[in-house]
Amino acid sequence: MEVIKISHNTTRINILTAALDLFAKSGYDATSVTDICKAAEISKGAFYHHFPSKQSLFMALMQDWLDMLDVGFNMARDSAVNIPEGLIGMAGMTGQVFEAANSGFPILLEFWRQAISDPIIWQETVTPYLRYLNYFEDLVKDGIKEGSLDESIDPKVAARLLISFAMGLLMQASFDPEGVSWEKVTKSGMQLLMNGLRRSE
Repeated sequence: MEVIKISHNTTRINILTAALDLFAKSGYDATSVTDICKAAEISKGAFYHHFPSKQSLFMALMQDWLDMLDVGFNMARDSAVNIPEGLIGMAGMTGQVFEAANSGFPILLEFWRQAISDPIIWQETVTPYLRYLNYFEDLVKDGIKEGSLDESIDPKVAARLLISFAMGLLMQASFDPEGVSWEKVTKSGMQLLMNGLRRSE
């Protein structure tokens, strides 16, 4: 039984890897299930065993990327002495993701492009966006409560500023992936933001 589970998991990973590469190179619309099966060296039956549709595969790729971010965010927050330092750590981790993504940048642009035209993908994209807004709003509230952030800050506005910062850098990184050290830029940029949000001594 264990061997079967490993085999199925390996097949799923192969499908995701092949699809990520094809979506990034050719786009979602131009990539067929047949193309993915050929690249992953599997049958269509094996594909549909793991994913009911190309759309569900696409959303699984997006969810995997979000899960990776969540793990990194939680690690950065748990290891930091306060909220500002946690946010700076999250920014540095996000920069590492930018640098490691390579073909991931085009696929992220594909997520956004498909979301505009597909209501289901739109909902799958908006839901984590709203979750991150709430997540960062709660972080700011925690920072105010612990005394590391200025109590005059509006947590909702600060959360939108943090999201805008991340999305803006992500867009820049997609256009110029090797132009700078994105880990350094994101971390330095977050330090600048925190300088404006920290509580004055």
